[in-house]
Amino acid sequence: MSIRVHNADQFEELRQGAIRESSSPRSRSSLTSSTRHSFGGSPLGSDSPVTRTSLTSDLLRETHQKRMAMKHELYMKEQDARQKKLTDSIAENLQKQKTRKEAQYMKLWQDVDEGKTLAEELRARLQLQDESRQRQSQRMYDEWSSEVFHRLNDPVHDKVQAMDSKALNQHRHEAYQRFLDITNKKGGLFRDIIIESEYNPLNDIKSLQYRANVDDPVKRVIRRREEEDRIASEGSTRRSTTQELGRSDNLDIQLWSQGVFESTPYGYFHKMMNSQPNADSSKTYASRVSFDHYNIEMGAEAVNRELPKGKRTNFDGYKIPKTTIELK
Repeated sequence: MSIRVHNADQFEELRQGAIRESSSPRSRSSLTSSTRHSFGGSPLGSDSPVTRTSLTSDLLRETHQKRMAMKHELYMKEQDARQKKLTDSIAENLQKQKTRKEAQYMKLWQDVDEGKTLAEELRARLQLQDESRQRQSQRMYDEWSSEVFHRLNDPVHDKVQAMDSKALNQHRHEAYQRFLDITNKKGGLFRDIIIESEYNPLNDIKSLQYRANVDDPVKRVIRRREEEDRIASEGSTRRSTTQELGRSDNLDIQLWSQGVFESTPYGYFHKMMNSQPNADSSKTYASRVSFDHYNIEMGAEAVNRELPKGKRTNFDGYKIPKTTIELK
């Protein structure tokens, strides 16, 4: 029987203790008395074989019991150690899991804080942008009020305020009286027909006119664009006046004469297009592609020319049998 020992030192100590107890005189006397009591005494004395055999069996039994007790004790200690190790491992894993969750929570909380910081920064930038746009609009409005509105409105307002209300009412009454007179005289007036010799209603309309050069800040960008376009158009107009009518890539009429036209790019191109290919020309530029999509060449000859038969391969030492049919 094999015994697995996990703690050799403790096992050896227990074994030596068991041997000492079994070999002590006290244990022997107790075993002898118990044996004698069991068998009712032996007439052969203490040195009989039966007594020695019983003592040996009792000693072996006691040793076996102690050994089993020692094994059980070692097993219990091992189980306690395993249980303690398992408990420590579970506690450590729980602590690690708790630490990991805490770290993840802190990371998420930090991300939320960073998002709040970014939101506050964006809100501040948008607010500054809105304030800048409002200041720009207010500045443009103030400039438009001072440079455009007041320069046009104040003179007209002064002229209107300087008019005499009595004279204005008298003028309106006279105009209305002339309208009634001509209506009673002719029996009716037409809006689309005005006879100035008889009655012209437009003469009674008098409006105030005032002209001033103003710099409108609202149209400043449009005005700058118009100025740039005008400058560009002036340059193009100045260049176009030096050229004659017709396309800009046309050949000048002064180059049309014989002997001059051939030395121009137009002459070289004209000579190339009118030249006829000859047999001595390079085959690099030769082409068999037909660009006539209406007169298409057809027939077996055209097919054989486009798709010729493959070349036959002759192997040395191989003869074509007479039973083979060769197509030519």
